[in-house]
Amino acid sequence: MTDVANIDLPYIEKNKSRHGTMRYYLRIDGKRICRLPDDIQSEEFTRAYWKARNAALPLSGAPAAPQLISAMVKPNSFRWLCMEYMRSKEFTQLDQTAQTRRRNIMEAMWDEPLHLAKPAGPFFADMPLSRMDVANVEVLRDRKKAVPFAADERLKVLRQAFDTKRNGEPLTTNIPRLVSPFRAHSDGHETATPAELEQFIKHHGIRSKAVLYLSIAMYTGLRVSDLAVLGPQHRRADAFHLRLFKNRNRTPVDLIVPLHPILEGVLATHKVTALTYLVTEFGKPFSVKGLGNRISDWFRQAGLPHLTSHSVRKGLATDVAHNEATDNMLEAMFGWRDAKTSKIYTRNAERARLARQTVAKISWDGIGSKLLTPNEADEGVAGCGSGG
Repeated sequence: MTDVANIDLPYIEKNKSRHGTMRYYLRIDGKRICRLPDDIQSEEFTRAYWKARNAALPLSGAPAAPQLISAMVKPNSFRWLCMEYMRSKEFTQLDQTAQTRRRNIMEAMWDEPLHLAKPAGPFFADMPLSRMDVANVEVLRDRKKAVPFAADERLKVLRQAFDTKRNGEPLTTNIPRLVSPFRAHSDGHETATPAELEQFIKHHGIRSKAVLYLSIAMYTGLRVSDLAVLGPQHRRADAFHLRLFKNRNRTPVDLIVPLHPILEGVLATHKVTALTYLVTEFGKPFSVKGLGNRISDWFRQAGLPHLTSHSVRKGLATDVAHNEATDNMLEAMFGWRDAKTSKIYTRNAERARLARQTVAKISWDGIGSKLLTPNEADEGVAGCGSGG
């Protein structure tokens, strides 16, 4: 069990890493302030502790505000389960960014009061697992209902935490799996259309960094996490060879993306000064988050605030599917492991093709011509061509 160190100094949390190393943190009002030195008996630890504590707590002499959640992690409580999950193989094998995101979501739920009318507690952190029923899970979900994606992320993390096992046996019943997400209320990211991309290009100019980004995204379909690292070192003759960032530690996917002639022409107009094609104003590679924020700025500046980089990825998948790319083609291009995702695009494209073919076969024994004047009917038949 992970808990707060049982020593004279308050507000100290200890946490054993998966390598067995004990780590210490200053935690005040239910929030982790900073990490402290590893040797709790050292003078360095004491100095760092008091410096951080004095900065975090008022020095007015008034008693500190009560902690939002209990100092000790209660066994078989919601917070205890989350900490067990964070020590599990399923959690530690995630990318660091995914670990941080899920940890932040769990800590935010710990700080939620059971009743909004009583903000001073009790809190979900200390709720016994035996009381975490469907109604309580729905409360945690619904407090983010104004942002359905955030609500669904909470539910997703809850399901993962409640699925934690020890020696192959579940620690508790996975109640969150009985709760429905909000995803039916939204279709996710918008799909970028050719007209919108043309608007983006016209606004920023074909020699801009923004359009360099868009060109790479349009002809590779890479995620922001891969665009941030893509550079000349990934090019082998007429193709890019890279390991995708997503799931690289659990189920790595090595991708080969042939270089489209248009993209090759765009890259030739931009001087490469770093290990990545996309760099900051200081010539340094973007962080994943930094590039994502910059891309959002570029779309907003072009009057397209509803679009994201993933919108371009969806637009590319839609484009090639409507040009008769197969499921296998899409899986090879986008690094998808099965046909579940690719069929979303190929099924829609196939429906559109079949619908066009079906409309061309409408006859009604010729009575449709009665709906038009003779001249209009002749023009309509001519416009139909041989398809009639």
